[in-house]
Amino acid sequence: MERPNHLHVEKANATSRVTGLVIVVGIHVAAIAGLVVALNQGAIMEQLQDIKASVEDSAPPPKAPPPPPPDLVKPPPPVAIVPDFTIATAAPPPSVTTAPKPPPAPPPAAPSAPSNTRLEPIRSTFTLPPYPDISKRLNEQGTTVLKLLIGTDGRIKDASVQTSSGSERLDQAAVDWVKARYRYRPPTEAGNPVEAQTLLRIVWNLKDAR
Repeated sequence: MERPNHLHVEKANATSRVTGLVIVVGIHVAAIAGLVVALNQGAIMEQLQDIKASVEDSAPPPKAPPPPPPDLVKPPPPVAIVPDFTIATAAPPPSVTTAPKPPPAPPPAAPSAPSNTRLEPIRSTFTLPPYPDISKRLNEQGTTVLKLLIGTDGRIKDASVQTSSGSERLDQAAVDWVKARYRYRPPTEAGNPVEAQTLLRIVWNLKDAR
């Protein structure tokens, strides 16, 4: 005996609904699974990025290049700074005009040391002694050389015969005349007169006899 058609139709509809429900559920499950997978992949990527970031952060920084060597430039010499200051000076006192004093008289010139002088005869006193009369008659002639000592006053202090004329009368006449008449300017030493000695020659010649 055949079943009625409506039973077959209801059975087919029920199968179609179950199949559609399974498909819908499968689609939802697939969608949810995809979403979960997507979420899991995002979380994994974030973890990977965090791990990468931590690895990159933990890497030591690169060493800085060494600094350039210092420029060995000789420093300039120190410059002394002289402070600028002003010294206050007191007002100058009022000027007082006084008459200039006359210059002091120059000191008297020191006398020059006197020079030494030599013995000098006073020519006006040098005259020929008179010829002894006896010597004239006897034709006595010759030259008497006398040694004289002159005092500080210029007079003859002593006279002696140094060389005889050959006649004692002529020699003695020469001594007496010279001591009485002849005068000298005595020599000086440091301005003071001193005694001196000299020789004097008396020539006896009958041509000059008086």
